[in-house]
Amino acid sequence: MALPDFEPSWSGPARELLDRAIERHGGWSIWQRLRSVTLGTRLLRGMLPNLKGNGRTFPLPPQVVVRPREMEAEFVDYPTVGSRGFFSRGDVRLVDPHGSPTAHAPALRDTFRGLRKYRRWSPLDALYFFGYALTHYHALPFALGEGQFLGYRRARLGNEVLEGVVVRLSPLLHTHCERQVFFFDSTGVLRRHDYVAEIVGGWARGAHFWEDYEEVEGLLVAKRRHVVARLFGQPLPPFVALHAEFSSVAVQLEPEPDVARQGASAGTSRLEPGREHP
Repeated sequence: MALPDFEPSWSGPARELLDRAIERHGGWSIWQRLRSVTLGTRLLRGMLPNLKGNGRTFPLPPQVVVRPREMEAEFVDYPTVGSRGFFSRGDVRLVDPHGSPTAHAPALRDTFRGLRKYRRWSPLDALYFFGYALTHYHALPFALGEGQFLGYRRARLGNEVLEGVVVRLSPLLHTHCERQVFFFDSTGVLRRHDYVAEIVGGWARGAHFWEDYEEVEGLLVAKRRHVVARLFGQPLPPFVALHAEFSSVAVQLEPEPDVARQGASAGTSRLEPGREHP
C-alpha cells in the first residue's frame, strides 16, 4: 500500500513526531480504508454557538456523517426532520425530505466579510462552519503532512508537556485559518489544537482540547471537544468558546485488499462452468 507524500519541510524530528501520531491514531492502513465517521450528537454549548443562534436560528443535527478523505459531511434531519444538509469542500446545500434543494451556496465563505461576519448564523451558515470543522478534524493527523511544517511549540496539559508543530495549511483547504498549531502527548495522541476562527473574527482565538477518545474499528475519535479563548498563546479556561459532546461514534472502512480479492474470487467460483459471463 503506497504511503501519501509529505510536504518536503517534514523531516527529522518533525517527521518522526507526525509518523508517531499517525500510527497512534490508527495508521495509514486505516486512513486509506476510511469511508466515513458517523457521529451522534449530544450537546453543543458555549459563547460562540450561543452568540450565533444555536437552538434559535439553527438547530443541532442529531447525527452527522463525515467523509474526511473526501472533505464531505452530511447533516441528518437538518434543519428539520427529514431534511438534510451537505458540505463538500466548501460547497453547502440543503435539501428537503424529497431531495429537492432548498438552499445552495458554492462559495459561502466569501460572504463572511466586513460587518456581515458578525451576523447570526442561518442553517446554511452553521452547516458551513461545522461542516468544514468536522471534516478537517477527522482528517487529522493523517492530512497534516500535506501542509508546510514551520516550527515547534510546547504547551503544558496538567503535569504533561505536549510537543507541538506549527503548520501552514493549504489556502485551498476549508478550515479555520491557514496557520494552526497541533499539540501531541508522548504517545502521539492529538490533545490540543490552536487556531483563529477567521469567519467569526480575528479575535476568535481558540485553544481546542480533544478529549474522551474512543477507538472504533482501529481509529481514534475524540467524543468531547472543548474550546476556550486564548490570549498571548495561553488558554483562558473560564471563557468557554465552544463545548461539544458526541453520544456515539461509528466508523465504516473499505474491506481490506486481501479480503476484497478473496470475495471476488469466491464470487467467480460460484459461476457455472462453461458459461460466459460479463
